Amino acid sequence: MYVISYFTDADEALHLACSHDGREFRTVNDGRPVLRGHVGTGRLRDPFIGVGPDGLFHLLATDGWTSPAIVHATSPDLLNWSDQRLVPVMAGIDGAHNAWAPEFFLDETTGLYHLIWSSVVEAGSTAEGRDYANVGQDHRIWHCTTRDFKDYSPAELFFDPGYSVIDATVTRHQDRFMMAFKDERGVNHPSTDHKYILVTAFSKPGVDFSEPTGPISPAPVEGPCFFRRGAEWVLLFDHYLEGRYGAASSPDGIEWTPSDISLPPGMRHASVVTVPDGRPLSLDGVSV
Repeated sequence: MYVISYFTDADEALHLACSHDGREFRTVNDGRPVLRGHVGTGRLRDPFIGVGPDGLFHLLATDGWTSPAIVHATSPDLLNWSDQRLVPVMAGIDGAHNAWAPEFFLDETTGLYHLIWSSVVEAGSTAEGRDYANVGQDHRIWHCTTRDFKDYSPAELFFDPGYSVIDATVTRHQDRFMMAFKDERGVNHPSTDHKYILVTAFSKPGVDFSEPTGPISPAPVEGPCFFRRGAEWVLLFDHYLEGRYGAASSPDGIEWTPSDISLPPGMRHASVVTVPDGRPLSLDGVSV
């Protein structure tokens, strides 16, 4: 089963939708949230769900526009959740304004889980008075590592192509990692340059990035996420000015073509978790 986690502009909380074929998704809980924020700003933006070392589903989410911490919670079944806690990922970084769109991926060669997110860092300044919702800022991708989601390494710069980037998402592809991200240059207007999705690859987290290819999406879009559907990769992206989603598919992670997919209306910044075969799970009467 494929499960999409997302928020909506009307309700910044965790929403879910599920699918057996990865082509048609239907909402869980009649489209209502399955979890609301209870720490920090009380917001759960950009929710990402993955499976951790304990076999539980781990949720990471953005704690509002200008929080330098991220929200973390766990669940055995995607419906019953642990207490939430704030992980101060940018603590100690002078001038850290925010921590957006957190995700994680596993490096199986080291056993480390890498948390990645987007941050503006301008030493000696604060986020006060900035219009983060409408005006692009100078972001880079940061990361830290953990083995248990209890203890974390200090934050370090992960990806800096020399221009503003946000919304990185990573998956394992053959013998390397594949990373999609948003080129954040440009303006929030349909005629903009940039504001599209590019793809790079690396063999070791944080180094050895290939020259970015693309764009593999129209502009302006954001919030890319990968999932594997049969023999192809699917990449979803958020047409955030239009209130809809788009998709592209690829057999090799190199050549991408538009792909049709049926998704819930109003979805914002989605991520997809593939539930392992044989794992008992019931969402709104849909069982695996």
